[in-house]
Amino acid sequence: MNKLGLLGKITLFTFIFLIAVSAASAKGRKYGLFVGINAYGGEINPLKGCVNDATKMREAMITKFGFMPDDTTLLTDAAATREAIMGNLQKYQTLAGPGDLFVFHYSGHGTLFPDSYSEEQDETKLIYMEDTNDKGEVEVLYERGTYDSAIVPVNAMERSGKPWRSLILDDELYAILGAITRKGAQVVLISDSCHSGTIDKAKRSGAQRRETPLVRVFGVRRYSDLDFGKPASKAGRTSLPPAKGLYISMSGSKDDEYSLDATIGGVPMGLFTNRILASIPATAAQRVTMTYAQLMTKVSSAVSMQAIKWERNQNPQLNADFGNPAAPIFTVPGFK
Repeated sequence: MNKLGLLGKITLFTFIFLIAVSAASAKGRKYGLFVGINAYGGEINPLKGCVNDATKMREAMITKFGFMPDDTTLLTDAAATREAIMGNLQKYQTLAGPGDLFVFHYSGHGTLFPDSYSEEQDETKLIYMEDTNDKGEVEVLYERGTYDSAIVPVNAMERSGKPWRSLILDDELYAILGAITRKGAQVVLISDSCHSGTIDKAKRSGAQRRETPLVRVFGVRRYSDLDFGKPASKAGRTSLPPAKGLYISMSGSKDDEYSLDATIGGVPMGLFTNRILASIPATAAQRVTMTYAQLMTKVSSAVSMQAIKWERNQNPQLNADFGNPAAPIFTVPGFK
């Protein structure tokens, strides 16, 4: 009688377990790629808080949003090459399927690359920027023109056969992340980096910018010395757009601002990532009701106020042109 009772309990437990696994699978899997680069080389100045950003963001996704550690990848410093970042993005493009979630968090330097030399001619906003160097001299960082935003891998200065060397252009991210959404998966891109900026006041504020001029990536002294090689054919955008409702982008600052790297509460971090983590509700019940719009409203206000105290301007941006800003944060599509 006791043996039959034990067997029944085991059978019941197994049945419940299988139902739970099936339900979890039905809700979709959560994947994440987290990149943080402090230790740049060459002319690119090092940063302090990016590795902490990536590590802490990954921990938050695992402990607060149910990501499985094996479904995430952390790339820091020397491991965060163009090849590793692109390879992992392509891996998750293959793995992610209908009903899944993919989060890509990047923390490091950002820059701009002339759109006329990229493979897709799709930029419309004219940008011109000057800055002062260490000697107090004004230098041209970006001549008037249209530019692709770019993230800066640790080996960005290496030649790759492309005019942009080993940078990763927004066009390349758009192609991969858009393809993931078209499979029916939710994509969330978080970039704690600069795409351009204003006059640097880092020495006065104690905060360092996360933007590196293109001249430093290419190892020249002046913008006029840049040689991109033969321009790509002037074709319009060829990448298909993301699936409607499945693409959310959160960036640390406007196109004409810097994202700040500082010591906050004794810990080096990006101001944007720090405020995201601080704004995530403490309880699960609160987390499942917070939307991306609510999160970014809270984060943007906190970042902007702190930046003003540091005599800087930084205003995080939410891009939901192809997404649903009313969706609960870091949930799979259709979550209720």
